[in-house]
Amino acid sequence: MATTWLEVARDARHAAAALVTEDRHRSAASRAYYAAYSKIAHELVVTAGLQMARGREGPSHGSLRRLIESSMPHMAQDKRERLSEMVGRLYTLRIDADYRPSTEFDGRDAREAFSIMKTILEAF
Repeated sequence: MATTWLEVARDARHAAAALVTEDRHRSAASRAYYAAYSKIAHELVVTAGLQMARGREGPSHGSLRRLIESSMPHMAQDKRERLSEMVGRLYTLRIDADYRPSTEFDGRDAREAFSIMKTILEAF
């Protein structure tokens, strides 16, 4: 059975919730970002009908903010800008969590990532 971006988003959200409660801060932030990414990928691919590059099913992480700001016609510009800012912050937390082991990363950071993810999944 094929998996959809929304199913991926739900799975990553559940994983982030479990990881936050287990004090696995870095992994929680990583899963929180991916839950938000997956929800946005759904909106771009399914709702907005955006065609992905050959061989890709979703947007590149580096292009996500630009695509939010330019390719979500069913969302007001101010909401797109706010969503883009939130994704930018969540992406920074994810990069710190996944690729910068020397950066201190604690429960406060994981909870911030989880909160941003919840806002994106529920409000956008």
